[in-house]
Amino acid sequence: MLRFLSTAFSLVGGISLSFSQLTQEWAMNQLLSYSNTGYNIVNTFHKNGSSISFGGNSTSFGMHHLEYCELKDTASFLSSISTTVHETTHGLDSQIPYMFAKRGEKIDKLTLTEGFYIDENIQYYLVYPKNPLFPSIDVVNEIPTNLRTFRFDTYMIAKPIQSTQSSGIIGLMEEFNAYYHGSKVVFDIFHLFKEKYPTRVACEWPSTFISNADAFYEFDFFIKEYLLYAKSHHPELYNELKNDYMFKLIYQTIRRNFGNMISQYEKKYDELVKINKSGWSTSKHSEIYNTLLPILQSNRFQIIEADFLK
Repeated sequence: MLRFLSTAFSLVGGISLSFSQLTQEWAMNQLLSYSNTGYNIVNTFHKNGSSISFGGNSTSFGMHHLEYCELKDTASFLSSISTTVHETTHGLDSQIPYMFAKRGEKIDKLTLTEGFYIDENIQYYLVYPKNPLFPSIDVVNEIPTNLRTFRFDTYMIAKPIQSTQSSGIIGLMEEFNAYYHGSKVVFDIFHLFKEKYPTRVACEWPSTFISNADAFYEFDFFIKEYLLYAKSHHPELYNELKNDYMFKLIYQTIRRNFGNMISQYEKKYDELVKINKSGWSTSKHSEIYNTLLPILQSNRFQIIEADFLK
């Protein structure tokens, strides 16, 4: 049974209207029931609060608990929960090094580390390389116009304060992680989509999923192009990253988990289409997939595959 608060409004002429507002408790219960990782991300950030400090250092993330979660009704929850988990992942990732430090881990420069939440049992932190990172915008001229997909301007051409500029490839990796978790929560709550859209689930669930998950192909592409540019123009940084066990572990882990989830989605999509009798359906992937898959499967990134993903 749904828990909600009901508010009534009186209008001129004696007509009254009411709407139902879902509660944050209801939203957290859905995450707890269907998405362990989504629940743990949101709940841990909620317990930590928007700021965390240790040893004279602190970090703050400007959002509050469930800020991006729309609770007007189930449809608004389903359309906003991906953004909610994505943005909360950013907040929690920035707190993870401090959480390690509070547990006794010796981290010399907390302000030069980035956390990566993987799941409820695995979290990593990455120390910034000694060689300076360069902004992602430096790579732009290497990428032809026909390969500049939906998120290209947002992350490759962006203001200096954007993490993909100020933190270069570490910012790209952290966005990769946030898009994974934002996609995963949509994958996990398939049951709620089926309950809300019994005749249109073959359309509503895949379209919501791919609008987030096809970012996999974009960030896999962005990261590889960044590394390829680094090899040619910043060889000291490239070699440092190539020899950084933790950098490679985090990159491989996010990419493997994200790719495996998409493979599971594709099988689920095929099942839905096979049994779908309503006539409602959508494409398995967006145009991003069609645009970037050929270059990702080409020989262009053989050296990156060998140095970072083998």
